[in-house]
Amino acid sequence: MLTNYLKIAWRNLQKDRFYSLLNIIGLTIGVTCGLLLLLYVTDELSYDKYHTNASRIYRIASQIREPDKSFGWTSTQAPVAKTLKQEYPFVENYVRFFPYGRLTFREGEKRFYEDDIYAVDSTVFDVFSYKFIEGDPKTALNQPGNVVLTQRTAQKIFGSQSALGQSLRTDDTTSYKVTGVIENVPRHSHFTFNALLSAGAREKTANDWGNFYVSSYIVLPEHFDTSRLTSKFPQLYDKYMASFFKKMGIKITYELQPLADIHLHSKLEGESNGDIGYVYTFSAVAFFMLLIASINYMNLATARSAKRAKEVGLRKVLGSIRGRLMAQFLTESVLMTVMALAASLVLVFFLLPYFNTVAGKEIEFKELLRPQFLLIALGIVIFTGFISGSYPAFYLSSFEPAAVLKGSFNAKGGSFFRKALVVSQFAISLIMLICTWVVYKQLNFMRNHDLGYDREQVLTINYQDNQPRARYGALRSALLANPNVRSVATASTPTSNIGGRVIFSVETNAGLKEMAFKPMGIDQDYLKAMGMKITSGRNFSEDSPADTSNSVIINQAVVARMGWKQPLGKKILLGNLPQNGQPAPLMAKVVGVVKDFHQQSLYNPIDPMIILYRPYNAVVHIKIQPKDVEKTVAFIGEKWRETYPDRLFEYRFLDQDFESAYRADELRGRIFSAFSALTILIACLGLLGLATFTTEQRVKEIGVRKVLGASVSSVVLLLSRDFTKLVLYSFPIAIPIAWYAMSTWLQTFPYKTDISVWVFVGSCLLTLLICWSTVVYQSVKAAVRNPVKSLRAE
Repeated sequence: MLTNYLKIAWRNLQKDRFYSLLNIIGLTIGVTCGLLLLLYVTDELSYDKYHTNASRIYRIASQIREPDKSFGWTSTQAPVAKTLKQEYPFVENYVRFFPYGRLTFREGEKRFYEDDIYAVDSTVFDVFSYKFIEGDPKTALNQPGNVVLTQRTAQKIFGSQSALGQSLRTDDTTSYKVTGVIENVPRHSHFTFNALLSAGAREKTANDWGNFYVSSYIVLPEHFDTSRLTSKFPQLYDKYMASFFKKMGIKITYELQPLADIHLHSKLEGESNGDIGYVYTFSAVAFFMLLIASINYMNLATARSAKRAKEVGLRKVLGSIRGRLMAQFLTESVLMTVMALAASLVLVFFLLPYFNTVAGKEIEFKELLRPQFLLIALGIVIFTGFISGSYPAFYLSSFEPAAVLKGSFNAKGGSFFRKALVVSQFAISLIMLICTWVVYKQLNFMRNHDLGYDREQVLTINYQDNQPRARYGALRSALLANPNVRSVATASTPTSNIGGRVIFSVETNAGLKEMAFKPMGIDQDYLKAMGMKITSGRNFSEDSPADTSNSVIINQAVVARMGWKQPLGKKILLGNLPQNGQPAPLMAKVVGVVKDFHQQSLYNPIDPMIILYRPYNAVVHIKIQPKDVEKTVAFIGEKWRETYPDRLFEYRFLDQDFESAYRADELRGRIFSAFSALTILIACLGLLGLATFTTEQRVKEIGVRKVLGASVSSVVLLLSRDFTKLVLYSFPIAIPIAWYAMSTWLQTFPYKTDISVWVFVGSCLLTLLICWSTVVYQSVKAAVRNPVKSLRAE
């Protein structure tokens, strides 16, 4: 029976090749896009799940509540995880990552700069499942002075020779022994590293409950009720932190984040992760693309029902029951879907490299051959095939044989359902078009928003340690001798990423009050170099060395937070209030207020900031002219090497750092816009098929109208009018849905664009234009046809 169904299905596909081709192309595009989007979604959902204990590992995140604000950090104080292990037996294990940032490793006379270096507890390989190439995970980091390298780092330093047992030195002459080499950290990890050092040296300073700088992880039993531990956190605060933080009105608690949830669900300060919202969005897009492709099949199958009416009537007269007829039509739709799937797999193979580039992924084609994904592909075939064929099968098999064979069959049945499907198609397409427009509008808003400083043509260089900064004056003088170098300044951190908070004692009406502010050290040239504006008071002065100890500059956010009407002269203690006979820290006064500037990307609000005068800082900012950039950079590199012959010249442009903060959303925006365009294309393919069929059905009517004097334009308008109405009906459905979705999305941004009426007007006009361009060709073709040929049969 199945063989017979397949034979008849194949014959019907060959019989109406044009409509079959339209259906297969639409289904192929839909299935291809569905597979690519599902690859993206499964990749996003796979983060950190490769660890054996993934379901039992939790990151401890800090939640800080100040009297006037609250925020969350990915880091904790160093003692937290160790204390939990000591005091609560159900905590099975822990590991802490102490950040070193960048280190310079020496191997012989060669130097290698490495970022993302961490000191860790020796338990790291008991908690996380990193695969060893060389060394023993049980002993690799159990002694001070040991280091474990990733494969990439080991090859970079030692080439093809074995790294195990080799010695490395840093610029501060510390020596490390390589005791292990592990495979590179998988890309689907919420954080990566290039080397791990034993934390022995850090243990001496790991009892500070005041500083948050350690990433802490613990292992709990399987299916553990985490509320048993989170309920203990207030006790931890009372026992170890209240004596210090309570007087400042600061409350500290912690959150347990399941390891596998961090990438998609964690949105803590300074964190750049994925977003579960996009996973839902792209899953919905994949579903709707398959649905739109299925709607095309339904529309064309039911519209062409008259051509198969006699076939159904004869089959019923000859004894075929309705169930078998439905099976026949479902077989046809499933066969078409299988053909589309085969074509889609070929397309995915060739398109995957381009998709990876757009999406910022490294997905391999072999992912499609995994059993889980093959089941998904089978599900797509079943879903699309049965959704596509269900209504046509139900509708076509319902024909009454007597009415069909007498010629009294009404082919207009199901027209309302077809129109509803077309309206649904274009409503979905319009929603995606509006959303794409708003996403790009928001991205452009963030790129072009006034940051409070000039980020263009600013080159930054990070010092590797404190030693060479004494030669900064010579470097600055040499650089300023070039007219293409406009200014040179230093700051404690790059302007595009100012993080962390420090406790200062600030003057209030009730005396000095301890509060947390973002700190930053700058020299006297920094504000001018970055184009920042002093709104009141003055800048630091090179002629006033005392500014290093008795002067600070604040931003407007501090003034607003403190409610100061006259901020100049306000006292700020550069440190905590003295206790138990300790010497008092330096007392400084506010000498200037700088206009608010963004300390990070526009995903973060502007924080109150206290700026200190420090003539020598870790990051050099060099503002250059926009002309001859390559020559100017080469000149800077030459002067750097002359000043620091033993230091590599590595630089970044500030605007590159700024753009990188939005790269993830930009990539997602590209994906969304590409699939929005393809959604409209699929809808237009269906519209083209319906327009072609409609003009075929009305060819004699058109001939009569032309004989009676109708013009070509009037015929074109007649044929286009019905389709235009359907598109217009989609507008009141799509607009409120798109507005609600985008309004909700924009609420996640502290600084956001508006959704202007022109977004909706432009999207609707574009949709109409695409509709007209799709149907007008067929309408004109029918309108200019010689009426003699169409009426000859009469």
